[in-house]
Amino acid sequence: MRTGSIFLQIIIGISIIVFILSKLDLNDMLSVLKKTDYLYFIMACLSYLFLNFVLASRLNYLLTMIGYKIKFPTVFLSHMGGMIIGDITPGRSGYFLTPPILKKNAGIKIIDGMACIFAPQGIEFILKVGGAIAAIFYISTLSDINRDLLIPVGIGAVLLLVVGISMVTVSWRNDSKILKFICKLPFLKRFTEKLLFFKERSIQIKRSINTILILYMIGWLFAGLQWFYLGKALGIEISFFAFFLLHPLITILMFVPISPAGLGLMEGGIILVFSLFGVLPAMALAFSVLVRISILLVDLIGLKNVMASVHYSDLLGK
Repeated sequence: MRTGSIFLQIIIGISIIVFILSKLDLNDMLSVLKKTDYLYFIMACLSYLFLNFVLASRLNYLLTMIGYKIKFPTVFLSHMGGMIIGDITPGRSGYFLTPPILKKNAGIKIIDGMACIFAPQGIEFILKVGGAIAAIFYISTLSDINRDLLIPVGIGAVLLLVVGISMVTVSWRNDSKILKFICKLPFLKRFTEKLLFFKERSIQIKRSINTILILYMIGWLFAGLQWFYLGKALGIEISFFAFFLLHPLITILMFVPISPAGLGLMEGGIILVFSLFGVLPAMALAFSVLVRISILLVDLIGLKNVMASVHYSDLLGK
């Protein structure tokens, strides 16, 4: 990605945050943050850490399925390296740099690492959209749905659904028409041989779909716990079930590639959704701040792995 594009997306994210702050009293938010219950905050961080253990376990399991025997700590730290890059890239796309980190740490072929990430990530996108739809139905039973909420979430959901279905189709559907189409694309036809090997590896892990689904649901449980404990840390009285459903609804906005990890979009989404539960904007914004901080604190575990590949070209395997 060009530096100019990255800079523009950072500007967009900051602009959205500035707009939100212009509508709120910053001192009110800071007052809420000062009252944070740190025990609950630590429990939220631990829940997010367990979520990453689950995601790394999925990656480790799939690598085993295609013939690799890698120690779990190596896979976990490589996964965390991808997560910390995802925290600062549009649409969290930086996580797809995990395979080059795996190659550097364990000698895993990039194409194999990508095969173990690509389709499962597509499934995760599809399930996240399903969770968002369930959340909208749930909220509609409590109050009228705000149209301002439906527009950004709807755009994010459609985008994520299309991307998810496309990722699974490219990975698991053994269709010659798809391959012929890709071979005609100017920038992809030179990767035809690698694509064939990628599809072969991807189809090899297709039989693990039940395990992928089970691990996703376990991970979703820990994600819901993270948000529930962050709510408790600020005194937000929303049930665990509500947080469990709200997580995919709002985090969809983190995958809209117009700002780093949905910066500004997620914060605005939290304010709008939480208002339907009677949560004041300052408290909702404080919650979004704690979400970002808890994620970054845990994901910093992977920073050393990223710093070991200082040059961007190293991460890309060049």
